[in-house]
Amino acid sequence: MGTCSNCGSSILPNDITCNSCGSPQKQTSSGGFCGNCGTPLASKLAPCSKCGHVKTTFAPLANYGTPQPNYGAPSPGMPLNMLYKNSGTGIIVSVVLGFFALCGIGQMYAGRVGRGVAILIVGWVILAIGILTMGIGLLLYLGFFIWQVYDTNQLCKQYNYVLSTSGRPPW
Repeated sequence: MGTCSNCGSSILPNDITCNSCGSPQKQTSSGGFCGNCGTPLASKLAPCSKCGHVKTTFAPLANYGTPQPNYGAPSPGMPLNMLYKNSGTGIIVSVVLGFFALCGIGQMYAGRVGRGVAILIVGWVILAIGILTMGIGLLLYLGFFIWQVYDTNQLCKQYNYVLSTSGRPPW
């Protein structure tokens, strides 16, 4: 229960106007307000208690459109299938470039650039250790190489799953 800022009578927390004097009430909400009906939300991601609208849903993407600067979310007219990451392409990139000591490029393809750079640097360090130990450490590089190919495949699958369920890229 709250009180009217104008007449002091008791009002409910969701009341927009006072029932006694009719003056508009200032709404305080930690979750913001519903974009559909204006009702205060219990939390940022909660559906509206009045109309059921959810702030985090996205319109379906059906056809091509003009790209909009929306910082990571797909453009309103861009089809989702253009955003998917092909696991086969990621694996091929990881295998071919991994043979040339460029592990981590597959992770960059999957959208995890920082992770890819870290894997690239670690791969170089492991390869240097392998050369300095007269080839014994190259077994470690082989294991690392196989892991980064597997990791690229998993990242592509995770990226595609999140994109298909939420309608926007995960990272």
